[in-house]
Amino acid sequence: MTDDPAKLAHHRWSVFSSAWVLILIISSIAMYSVFSEPLTQLRGWSLGSFNLAYSIYTLIQAVTAIFAGMYMHKHGAKKMMYVGGFTIAAGWFLTSFASSIPAFYITFGIVAGAGSGILYNPSLVTALKWFPEQSGRISGLLLSSAAIGPFLFSPVAAKVIELFGVLNAFRIFGVSFLILAWAVAWKLDSAPEGYRPPGFRPSKSSSQTKPKKININWKVMVSSPLFYLLLVTMIVASTAGTMLVSSVSVIAQQQIGLTASLGAIIVSVSTLSNFIGRLSFGVLFEKMGAFGSLVFDLLITISALLLIAFADTLVVFVVCIILLGFSFGGVLVLFPPLTGQLFGLKYLEINYAIVFLGYAGGAFVGPRIAAYFSETAGSFVPAYFVAAALSAIGLILVGLLSLMARKQLSNQKKLVHQS
Repeated sequence: MTDDPAKLAHHRWSVFSSAWVLILIISSIAMYSVFSEPLTQLRGWSLGSFNLAYSIYTLIQAVTAIFAGMYMHKHGAKKMMYVGGFTIAAGWFLTSFASSIPAFYITFGIVAGAGSGILYNPSLVTALKWFPEQSGRISGLLLSSAAIGPFLFSPVAAKVIELFGVLNAFRIFGVSFLILAWAVAWKLDSAPEGYRPPGFRPSKSSSQTKPKKININWKVMVSSPLFYLLLVTMIVASTAGTMLVSSVSVIAQQQIGLTASLGAIIVSVSTLSNFIGRLSFGVLFEKMGAFGSLVFDLLITISALLLIAFADTLVVFVVCIILLGFSFGGVLVLFPPLTGQLFGLKYLEINYAIVFLGYAGGAFVGPRIAAYFSETAGSFVPAYFVAAALSAIGLILVGLLSLMARKQLSNQKKLVHQS
């Protein structure tokens, strides 16, 4: 890789494009519901058993990302992309031969989930380190691929299943993911230590906390109360969104009386607003700062949850879905650069992987809140109020985060890792 600053500034966009494609592959999990009916009917599995693989996948993804971050910090991300591409592809391909639920949990939940974890955190963090002057905007652009994925993959998956059958569909996607990942992995070069592009000027959000002076490793981070506050904040901030993702079609059918086909359209509306939210919050992060944009995100979430509880017309319901999708799009965009601000960029690949466990926590809590009230109360309305209360707690947590971050800056000599 060249040392020429101008060529490096150009090369970082190649790194960005590689990371974008890799995250697009990870978004293939959005196809999961498309495989639900044909696979459960073929194998004779219950829907509950089938859905448990999704929870296993999410957990394994989050845990694997931690170890991937540790390896990446020492050796870079490029080689890992080949391993991750092969692993996620193998998981999809081998799932076609899983004739029992335990085998399905191993091939899809564990193997494919591990491949996703290997790809996600290193590709995201590698790209972010090339763009220190616009980390929020780049985070939004990168993660927009995870929202575009459902538009690309879901209709394709439905057609492939129709033409070739559900088992062959797993094989086709497995091979396709391997080819696609290996085609771009070679471009994912690590940024030079402390890289700054020509004419570097810190954004408003980065200048607020001066992350370049803070380089806290994961061992010091997990001993800090600030970390646990950030982790809980991510759990409550993602609860409403994960609840929506897991149940939006069913909610549309039960609450508004839509047909299954119209419920699928509501899913597309939610996905589109999520995409717009990811792009928008990347910009808002730069304009409003980390804490201001997160407060704005939570206020939208609370307002939409309270409004949807009383929505009895399609128009109001769709407006609420748009707002919830929009705000949920901001969650995964805001937390990577926020983690970098609080604990520094040097160890971000490990630190954010650990913070990402908060999203796994939200993915566990949100769907279960929805399922509990749907089964016990016969309505999702109580779940809205619970999620709104959790989001309100999130506002308090963000205030505490801001205060503790200022305290950390005043005492950073005690927390900075001496490498």
